[in-house]
Amino acid sequence: MVKSMEVLDSYDSVDVRDTIATWHEVEAGFWVGSTHGAFLGTVEQNATEWIARDHVGGLVGKYSDAAEARAAIG
Repeated sequence: MVKSMEVLDSYDSVDVRDTIATWHEVEAGFWVGSTHGAFLGTVEQNATEWIARDHVGGLVGKYSDAAEARAAIG
């Protein structure tokens, strides 16, 4: 008898509306954000812009400065 298994990818969202995000630059041009132990996402500088990614690596957007990119995440 062959049993089948269903695999679901699910990610809980991170709600930061009522909390303050903490950002750390872990290496030059690469920031990691968290709040109360929850990972928020990353902000990374490339040659022309800052790229913001959410807690599962999804693209949030591209910005002209780091502060704007961090604010887009939390």
